[in-house]
Amino acid sequence: MLKPIKTRYYLTLLQMLILLFLLGAGVLLNKDVVTQFFYTTQAGQLGLVLNGVILLIFLIGLVRMILLFLVYSREQDMLENFIKRAEDNAANPAYGLPESALVVNRYYAVQTIARQHAPINQAALAATLLAGQASQFTLVRFVNSILILAGVLATVISLAIALMGAAGLMNSPDSMKNMWDIIGGMSNSLSTTVTAIICYVFFAYFYLRLQDARTQLLANIEDVTSLYILPRFKHAENNLMHDVAVLAAELRKASETIGLVQNRFLQAGERLQLAVDDLQAAVAGSGDNIRVIRDSIREGFRLDSKDKP
Repeated sequence: MLKPIKTRYYLTLLQMLILLFLLGAGVLLNKDVVTQFFYTTQAGQLGLVLNGVILLIFLIGLVRMILLFLVYSREQDMLENFIKRAEDNAANPAYGLPESALVVNRYYAVQTIARQHAPINQAALAATLLAGQASQFTLVRFVNSILILAGVLATVISLAIALMGAAGLMNSPDSMKNMWDIIGGMSNSLSTTVTAIICYVFFAYFYLRLQDARTQLLANIEDVTSLYILPRFKHAENNLMHDVAVLAAELRKASETIGLVQNRFLQAGERLQLAVDDLQAAVAGSGDNIRVIRDSIREGFRLDSKDKP
């Protein structure tokens, strides 16, 4: 049966919005502190750029997940409207609903298959729907895969800068600039690693929630297909199969009756043949009886043999 999951959608969306609000508020309220941190370590714009790239990747993936949650919430509304119309015995429960809705596509797909009198393979329809929805996760999966790698890359870049500063310090031990490059590179490597880990933790959590939402939505569509869509078209198919089965049974009975009639005709033919044989034997035997009667009459009337009739 259809499970109410819109509350989960709204709860997760609320968590995302709160996270974005807190992130923006934290940056705005501590703008001077963050900027001063990067400049006091002589990291300059590099620290801002590296951490900004990580945050940008995180925000892009988060915005995409928010859009997907909104799409799934809309699909859930379409499912509920479809169920209400189906329970009201509407002739076409999909009438008036957007053609892009998943449940509407499923209804018309089953209708098309049923019109061609082909077997309806719900497993194949479910696999096709799952593949189509998996393609919507490309950007989210990409961000989930590279977010932690972006932090590693930023750490490597920062360490490379620190090593360059160390190399310069070896050439000129009195150069304080190289020392600050080392300190700045180590600071950047630490900040980018922490930024990437924190972003990945939150993103992985919302990514799992999004996967759960998609799985539950697809399960609801399959439930609606089994409970409300397939019975509408399998009913006519079952009636046709029932009529064919009844016709086959009647033909079988007629064939058995014809066989019985044929056997009776064969038996009647055999009996007729026996009667003909008996009649022929009787006729053959009556010839001798006629001669006996004739001789008796001749003797009784004392007729000569030349007066034989």
